[in-house]
Amino acid sequence: MKKLFENIEQNNDKVWISITGFRTLLLLASLIEKPRTIDELVEIVKKHNVTEKSVSKDTIRITLNTLKSIGCEINRPQKTNNFKYALIKHPFSLNLSKEEVDSLLLIRERLANELSWKKVLILNSFYEKFFRLTKNQNYISLVENTKPLCEIDIKILTDVSNSKIIGKKVNLKYNSPQFGIEDIDVIPQKMTYENTRLYLWCYSYKYERTSILNVERIKKINTVSALKTDINSDSYEVQYMVFGSSAKEFSPENNEKIIEKTNDFIIVKAMVLNEFWFIQRLLLFGREFKIISPYFFKEKLINKIKLIQKGYKQ
Repeated sequence: MKKLFENIEQNNDKVWISITGFRTLLLLASLIEKPRTIDELVEIVKKHNVTEKSVSKDTIRITLNTLKSIGCEINRPQKTNNFKYALIKHPFSLNLSKEEVDSLLLIRERLANELSWKKVLILNSFYEKFFRLTKNQNYISLVENTKPLCEIDIKILTDVSNSKIIGKKVNLKYNSPQFGIEDIDVIPQKMTYENTRLYLWCYSYKYERTSILNVERIKKINTVSALKTDINSDSYEVQYMVFGSSAKEFSPENNEKIIEKTNDFIIVKAMVLNEFWFIQRLLLFGREFKIISPYFFKEKLINKIKLIQKGYKQ
């Protein structure tokens, strides 16, 4: 609806419209967005060049009564609602079939894998507002319960993604898959978004190495130190070769650098900050990779693969 108003504003010299009708739609759209005071509504109407010459508080009140007469329920301003008009319900709804809803959810799912996590939150907000227009509680609940990052507390996400805590000692309340709820000390390094999940890369005092925490499992930030802390991470360098179809589709991660490339293979130098994460990445190449150095990591990877094979045999 906002786009419609913008188009009319740009071309209003070519379009004959009812100012009364336009003002009514403008107030309806404004109240659908959020509750407004009478002064805010006057300002909205005054700023639009289609309605700027027909503005007064009485005009706004008459227009609101028009909306009520066609089935809108609008709360009167009072102290308990900060003297704002709030649209409780309206008779206009968006009709969608189940097939259309499923298609829209599939589009969101695919977009969520391509966008940044910040844009995913914007996408979630758009879907929430869009499906609210259907007035179908089943659709609204479905959209809410299946949205990407639905398990993340937005306040906690805001705190964890704050660049000011990077490099500082932070005490978190974390729901560990292995140990349950526990308070842990970490030094946040960066946030990553992969496969519609958010991860906090950090130095863990408990394990004395770089770890990766699922942001969904962070329940609270207890304390943040005032000063940054220098930590010697136990990261190490690994060189490996990628060949076959994996070499053609290879794209280095932030911790990797291509040091040699031919038509048949690629040699990569990687700074390993977290062994588990790095091994998972290598296994995605299937048989199309080879560890060059160091030997201890090659041996560790072989043992890991043997353990996986054993699990499948059982």
